Amino acid sequence: MSKAEKLELSSEPEHSAELPTPYLGRSVKIVGPHVNVDMNQSPHPKNQRGELGKPLFNWYRNTVSQDPLTRVSAPNHFADRRNFLAQVINRSSNGKVNPRRIAVDDPAAMARHIKAVAHYMGADAVGIAKAHPTFLYAAGGGRYVQDGSARDEYQNNSPEELARKFPYILQATTAWDYNKLQAHRHHIGDAAYHISQMKGVMILKALEGYIKEMGYTALRGVVTPQAAGVAGGIGELGRNGLVINKNFGARIHMPDPILTDLPLVADEPVDIGVEDFCKICRKCANTCPTNSIPFGDKVVFNGIEKYKINWLTCYKLRPYVHEHWGSCLTCAAVCPFTKPNVWWHSLATWALHTCPYAARPALVRALKWIDDRFWGVTRNSRVRWLGYDSGVKPGDQACTVAGCTASHEGKGPSANLAGDIGYYAPLKENTNRFVKRDA
Repeated sequence: MSKAEKLELSSEPEHSAELPTPYLGRSVKIVGPHVNVDMNQSPHPKNQRGELGKPLFNWYRNTVSQDPLTRVSAPNHFADRRNFLAQVINRSSNGKVNPRRIAVDDPAAMARHIKAVAHYMGADAVGIAKAHPTFLYAAGGGRYVQDGSARDEYQNNSPEELARKFPYILQATTAWDYNKLQAHRHHIGDAAYHISQMKGVMILKALEGYIKEMGYTALRGVVTPQAAGVAGGIGELGRNGLVINKNFGARIHMPDPILTDLPLVADEPVDIGVEDFCKICRKCANTCPTNSIPFGDKVVFNGIEKYKINWLTCYKLRPYVHEHWGSCLTCAAVCPFTKPNVWWHSLATWALHTCPYAARPALVRALKWIDDRFWGVTRNSRVRWLGYDSGVKPGDQACTVAGCTASHEGKGPSANLAGDIGYYAPLKENTNRFVKRDA
C-alpha cells in the first residue's frame, strides 16, 4: 500500500442493525432493560448543586486540607485551584482530530501496539472492550463540559449512536501503591489513591491525543469506567463494587476510558474466581464503616445483576472525617485479592482460576482462613513515608515538610502509638452518627 493510501481517510465501519447484549463474565450480567446513567445524577454533581445536604456541600466547597500533598491531588481540598494537578492535566488533548488518517490494516496488531504504548506511559493493566450502549452515560450526561474541541459535536448523541460510530473502548488503569494502602484512612492512603488517580488521567489524556494524531476520534467522559474494565478483561466486579484484577486486587484506579473508532480487537472478560470468592468472603462488608456493602446476594438493579452498593451512605461519611483522611479505601485494603504481586499471591489466584467450579467453595474457605490467619480481618500497619507516619493521629502530626524548623505547638508522635493506630476510623456502632445527619 502506498504512503498516500495509508494517509487517506478510511470509511466509517459497518455495523449490524442491532448490537447484541454483551457477555461480561460471571461477576455481573445484563439481564433486563437498562436506563443509561445520567452522570449529572451521580454523587459529585448532585453535591455540587447542594442536593445531598449542608454537611456534604460544605465539605466539597469549603474544605481546605491541612496537608499540602492532598491539596494538590484531591479535587476538593485545594487552597488555590490553579495548583490542583488535574487542572493542569485536563487542559491537554482537547484538540481536533488529525485529518490525515493512518490506515490500519491489522486491527490485532494495532491493539497490541496501543496496549504497549499505554504500558510504556505507565499503565499497570490495559483492556479493550467492544462498545455497547449499556456501557455509556445518557446523552448529554457525560463527565466533560463543552470546551471547544471536536468532541463537543458528539455530546448529545445517544448511547446507541455513539456505540455504532465508535465501536471500541480503551481502558488503562494504574495500581495504588500497596504499602501506602496499608495506611488507609490516613493521608498516606490518600496519597496512594489520589496520585494514582492523577497518573491514570495523565496516561488516558496522552493516549487520547495519540489516537487523535493518528486520525481517529477519541472521546473521554462518556463511558462508565467499571463497565469498560470488566468488558475489557481487566478484572471482575467484586462485592465491594470495585473491579478486582488478578495481579493487584481491588487496588486499581479506573479513570474515564476512551471511546474510539480506531480499529482494534476487543479482549474477553476474565474469570479469576472473584464471583466464587465474594459469595463467601464478605470481608469488605464486615469492615465497611457505613454498612454500604451488602451481605446478601446480588440483586437486579436497572437491568444489571450485581451486588448493589449504597453509594449515598458511603458518600455521606466524608464531611465527618475530612480532618483525618479523604478516602476511606477500607474495602480495597481488606480484599484478599489485594496483596503484593509476588509468587504466593500468583499461586493462589492461579489455583482459584483453574479449580473446577464445584470445588471452588472449599478452596475459597481455605484461602480466606489463610488470609485471616496471616493478614488479619483489617490490615492496618504502621507506615512511614515522606515524613508522614500512620502511627500519628491525623491533625496532631508535626509538619511533614522536610527541613521545617517550626515548633508546631509541640505536635509530634503519639505517646501511645499502638493504641492510637486507626483510632479515627469510624466503627460500625457509630454508623448512624455519620449517615443520618442531613442538616
